[in-house]
Amino acid sequence: MKLRGQKNQCQGCKRYFNSNTAFDKHRTGKHGVDRRCMTEEEMTAKGMSLNAQSFWISERNDRFNKETSDDNEAD
Repeated sequence: MKLRGQKNQCQGCKRYFNSNTAFDKHRTGKHGVDRRCMTEEEMTAKGMSLNAQSFWISERNDRFNKETSDDNEAD
């Protein structure tokens, strides 16, 4: 998959993110100590969700949420 703009894939967990903000939000812990990727459950608890294109986004937006939207728009 060719990623453009701020869309990216984490090389640690291999998940896809719609923005640098969402990517940064999914990382937890202190740099050089216990830094890691959050689990899907942790990301959801922090308000993150998948958009209609299956990219993780930093905040849930029902207009583009995978479970509630059939269109292909991204946040």
